[in-house]
Amino acid sequence: MSSNTFTTATSRDFLGRVAPVIRQGGARNIVELAKALKMPVETTRYKVKGMLKKGIGIHASIDYSRLGLTHYYAYLSLSEKARMNEKKFFGFLGEQAYLNSYARSLPSNEYACRFAVPTLGQKVSGSLRRMLRGLAEEKLVDRVELHEVTWEKAHMLQPEYFDLKRGIWRIDWSKIKKEALPKESAPSRPSIHGDAPKFDTVDLLIARELEVEALTRLSDIASSLRTTLNNVFYHFHNHVIAEGLVEEFVLRWDGASKQQKAMLVQIEFSNLSVAEEKVARGTMRKLPFLWSDALSIESGFYVAQTMMPQDSYLDTMNYLSGSLADSAFKCKASVLDAKTRQDYPFPAHLFKDGTWSFDLEENIQQIAKLTRR
Repeated sequence: MSSNTFTTATSRDFLGRVAPVIRQGGARNIVELAKALKMPVETTRYKVKGMLKKGIGIHASIDYSRLGLTHYYAYLSLSEKARMNEKKFFGFLGEQAYLNSYARSLPSNEYACRFAVPTLGQKVSGSLRRMLRGLAEEKLVDRVELHEVTWEKAHMLQPEYFDLKRGIWRIDWSKIKKEALPKESAPSRPSIHGDAPKFDTVDLLIARELEVEALTRLSDIASSLRTTLNNVFYHFHNHVIAEGLVEEFVLRWDGASKQQKAMLVQIEFSNLSVAEEKVARGTMRKLPFLWSDALSIESGFYVAQTMMPQDSYLDTMNYLSGSLADSAFKCKASVLDAKTRQDYPFPAHLFKDGTWSFDLEENIQQIAKLTRR
């Protein structure tokens, strides 16, 4: 058998072996990755390419709290005028108002959004609510539901449930149900609300490039930033990685494969007690295809995003129904239209002279102009 030939056993073994190495950024250098895996370089390169073709992506998990930003989850119901200019509307929010992502929720046609907004001072932290209120006054937004979260965490897929050779999930739900709840793990780094961000412009731009494409070569980043490779190399290792701007790299099923149809589902809970938070978080983190979860420790709002196989939706709902106990009554699952999903990297151009800017009055006026065209 050729060393470049997949079998089901070796494919699953490869995912399991490569996951912890990738977590530390190992896939950025195939030679180093091959050395860590004790595999030939060309075999490693072939298998990584095969993994990417099967819908497994490598993503850089940015620690937004290290950038002085806090996540908000929102549902926006747009007016007819805003819906007619949907791409312009959300494109401006991504460019100037710290929107991370949006997707249309089915069947309500509301938009599930994530923002990461500056939190250096009360005046700035209240800007998002004020801006959305201004958009409502401009008759662009009909309804707003907004939740600030204390932390957000990206998750690695569970490789033992993914058949890499065929590019499909093979999930043993009876096994998942029997597994003990994962050990409680607080965010790896505390929020720095109120502290000055500890990074410079070069660090910020490198982190942004990695958020767009985790496997971008440092030499390409150096060319993009018009600086030397040595300078980028120094900032990447000593600041971006060592200081935790990129917390880790994760393997994630993006659903972009022909072998198995996918659906993007956001699952959220409201007003959880402390005990219910633990059950909900442990239950969600047993899902093999979990993308991320986030929690507000003040309100008990907890939310998770998943990209799951369509044929696993009912199994997932049955698993949640049987595992969440009383907190199941506080659970809501929203199917998001993956075709409308758009991600935006954080707007590095808004960081000037050591601080983030958020001109909400100007934003409201500019969005109003865009939607009048």
